[in-house]
Amino acid sequence: MSADADVPRGAVRFLYGVGALVSLTSIFQMGYSNAYVNTAIDEFKIYLNRSLETRDVTMTDDTYTWLWSAILNVWFIGFAGGSLIAVPITDTIGRKQGLLIGNVLTLVSVVLLTVSIIYDVFEMLLVGRTIAAVASGIAMCALVLFLQEISPKHIRGSMSFYAELSFVVMNAVGAVLGMSMFLGKHLAVLVGVAAIPAIVSIIAMIPLHESPKFLLLKKGDNLSAKAAVKFYMQLDDENCDRLLESMATESDETHGSIRTLLRVPHLRSGLLLGVLALQVTASIWPVIYYSTEFLRRANIEYDLAETVSSVMLVISTIATVFGMLLMERFSRRNLFIFVSAINIGALALFVLGAELGKHVADGFKYICIVAVIIHGISYSFATGPIAWFLTSELVPIDHRALAQAIALTVNQLIAMCLTFVTLPLYNIIGSFTLFVLYVIPGVGVLIILWFRLPETKNRDISEVVADLKRVRTRVALQTEESISMPTKVQI
Repeated sequence: MSADADVPRGAVRFLYGVGALVSLTSIFQMGYSNAYVNTAIDEFKIYLNRSLETRDVTMTDDTYTWLWSAILNVWFIGFAGGSLIAVPITDTIGRKQGLLIGNVLTLVSVVLLTVSIIYDVFEMLLVGRTIAAVASGIAMCALVLFLQEISPKHIRGSMSFYAELSFVVMNAVGAVLGMSMFLGKHLAVLVGVAAIPAIVSIIAMIPLHESPKFLLLKKGDNLSAKAAVKFYMQLDDENCDRLLESMATESDETHGSIRTLLRVPHLRSGLLLGVLALQVTASIWPVIYYSTEFLRRANIEYDLAETVSSVMLVISTIATVFGMLLMERFSRRNLFIFVSAINIGALALFVLGAELGKHVADGFKYICIVAVIIHGISYSFATGPIAWFLTSELVPIDHRALAQAIALTVNQLIAMCLTFVTLPLYNIIGSFTLFVLYVIPGVGVLIILWFRLPETKNRDISEVVADLKRVRTRVALQTEESISMPTKVQI
């Protein structure tokens, strides 16, 4: 019997409580600030106009478009930078310290954002949002590692769900509070609210122990690792020692450098599979930013389009909770691929509804509403949550932080490029933009994952690595056979 099986129920409840508190407060700004910019967009436009008027500059439509695009898309650059900065932080001083640093930077960003609104300084808004993105990149990388490494195997998947659950929940909170009936008309209060969870998170992290795997495998501190296991899992000495022995097998014989990560076949495979899984999630950003606009261009009434966008976020939150509850009952691999196929299919359904509504009958446009809701549910139920932590389940701990950071960085840069060109391309080819940018690449990714992605549920990293090596060997042998097979020449 493994030590995992001996973790008492009280410890499991404690872990879920810690995961919820740390995740919801650390990821608050990431979800919250990327939602209120959608529902409070008119008030932000007034703010930017007022800010430029103080310098005797007239804000034209082109000026607004480029300025607002910069404010939105700087998030991806900052998050990518934060993800890379997270590597030396989490690998040298720890996962807990990474979360603390991320939340301190979040608090700094909230102060800058609030001051920028009060004094109409849009440059400070841009800087504040950049720092918020860097902080979120650090916090997200540290959080995924922290949740994975404080959890026993049988709840590792559901604990990791907290990262995405927090993002979706705070998306909903930001969308609702950003509406004019709540805080949408009071931008300083709207952006300043994020200071509260940042402070709570900093205070909550102080008494928590560092990840036991980090202490054991990165620091070689057996005593502190044992204390951390007792703190989080409430095990006796015998089971603690047995669990630590199991953890010790996760260390890889190679050094955790970029060169090694890219040159060692099974490490490279784990990284690439993680990058591909995250690529499936790229469509969530244009949906968050532009879902109302997409629906309006499908001739959906403005009020209905705005309501659907907000309701979709609320339903997505509920879907994430159900996904978290059901995560450990299904194959991680099959659940991700199957639900992601539905997620991509929802985008194709949107294109179908938009085009039929335009060229066949107006009533077909309401298919677009169904498609948006299906996309939100499927993303939140499995596609998004699993993609965010899958890389960390495919790579040994010596390379885990680096692989996670590279995967998130690549994902954010690709998402930035796709989001940046989505609306301009939409002006040219309409809803087919979604098919070209997201459906076709998504289908290709799922085909690759179907053949190459190993199962990670309830498995040690040594077992996953063994599968990665077997898949690579099988593919190499098949390639060699196809090359060496004689070709018949017909005369």
